Amino acid sequence: MDRYDLVTFDMGYTLMYFYPSEDDIELCAYRAVGLNPSKADLAAARKAVWGEYNAQAGVCTFEPTQERNWALQEKMGGRILDHLGFDRALLPRVLLAIDEAYSTPGVMRLYPETLPVLNTLRAQGLRLGVISNWSWNLERRAEQMGLARYFDFMLASARAGCDKPHPSIFLQALGFAAVSPKRAIHIGDSYEADVLGARGVGMDALWLDRKGLGGHPDDRAIRDLTELLTILA
Repeated sequence: MDRYDLVTFDMGYTLMYFYPSEDDIELCAYRAVGLNPSKADLAAARKAVWGEYNAQAGVCTFEPTQERNWALQEKMGGRILDHLGFDRALLPRVLLAIDEAYSTPGVMRLYPETLPVLNTLRAQGLRLGVISNWSWNLERRAEQMGLARYFDFMLASARAGCDKPHPSIFLQALGFAAVSPKRAIHIGDSYEADVLGARGVGMDALWLDRKGLGGHPDDRAIRDLTELLTILA
């Protein structure tokens, strides 16, 4: 146990998940403003637009400001409307409806083992953090789920000025904790963003492979967070 002083986690699909799916949540938002795309069309548009952005994740840096974060939401939202053939004049209403949809109680849900694992790690005296590719509202969403009080810090990519796997976001987190990379371990569901990103700065890392996808036989993988307790024991 004395090998680590800091344990950091990704947020989405590591500590929590969305119910219904993100596509379903945003479909409800579109319908709330009078638009009625099919679920398949919306899913395809979101995948195309965000896929193009994510292809550059970990390479580019940007201004870590709320204004830039909002501009990104407008840019991506506008492109999705273009894909769907809707008028961009509706964008402000769509973005507001999406934010309200994600604020609905119960749409962001913790995995059953999340709180027991966090409680155990806190009781063992470990410092805990979140490093997540997330918008400006990470802490607000964490409060919404009752998660914020478990962590010493939470670092969203929007506030870090880069997305995982860029080394800067991990180095900033280590700086917040004043911990050496070799005294820290990161856990997340993305092999590229979480495992390779953390190891790139000298941290240890575990891949959370909830679906049992495999494909990285040389790496340690866990199926749920409870396995972390055994590894850290």
